[in-house]
Amino acid sequence: YSGSMSTTGMWKIICWLIENRYIDVLISTGANISEDILDAMGAGYWKGHHLVDDADLLKHKIDRFYDVYADELEYRKMENLIEEFMMGLDENRVYTTREFLYKFGKWLHERGLKCIVSTAYEHGVPVYCPALVDSGYGVAALTAGVKGKHIKIDMVGDFDEMTRIADKAKKTGVIYIGGGVPKDFTQLVTVCIDLLRGGEVPYPHSYAIQITQDSPQWGGLSGCTLEEAISWGKTSATGKNVTC
Repeated sequence: YSGSMSTTGMWKIICWLIENRYIDVLISTGANISEDILDAMGAGYWKGHHLVDDADLLKHKIDRFYDVYADELEYRKMENLIEEFMMGLDENRVYTTREFLYKFGKWLHERGLKCIVSTAYEHGVPVYCPALVDSGYGVAALTAGVKGKHIKIDMVGDFDEMTRIADKAKKTGVIYIGGGVPKDFTQLVTVCIDLLRGGEVPYPHSYAIQITQDSPQWGGLSGCTLEEAISWGKTSATGKNVTC
């Protein structure tokens, strides 16, 4: 679940998919699982226009996502909420993003705030975020650090856990909404199963559905084809692979 799609309300669809058990594991950008919280807090987003004086938006503390607007002061409230949660964590231990987001989801659920991570907590769905600090979580971690609370995130632990999940599954399939880091994180685990087993044969996803607006010729992962992924052993040559 890539990019910054929760600003358009898409997070509610993700919650529905979790509630109805269409998702076993969610891998997301930090933006998607923080900017939904701003919406859930009641601040909301506005439909604007991409042809605008951005210096004027800055003066009025309005953040722009192409033609979607957010109130910067409300955005800070969301980051402050994350910081408040972080201040209660044990800084003497290291958390995978799954552990961190599970605890955060529980914390939000207990406060009656419905969002992706609280819904995932409620339904026992693990959430991984391979670039967690590239979002409001990173800002919150920095401000918590200034106050003496230093949170440590174990990205290698994330990768190890995800690889073992895929290893134990008899069959895996994936749906990519966009691409970027979440997509490659999901793809790489299929290659690393082989490393756990000590062999030379990858264990590709049996099927893949990719919804993307990017083109493959620029070389970025968001646009690369599922056929290309076959060469890496990330998707199956005999399975169904569909790009929309």
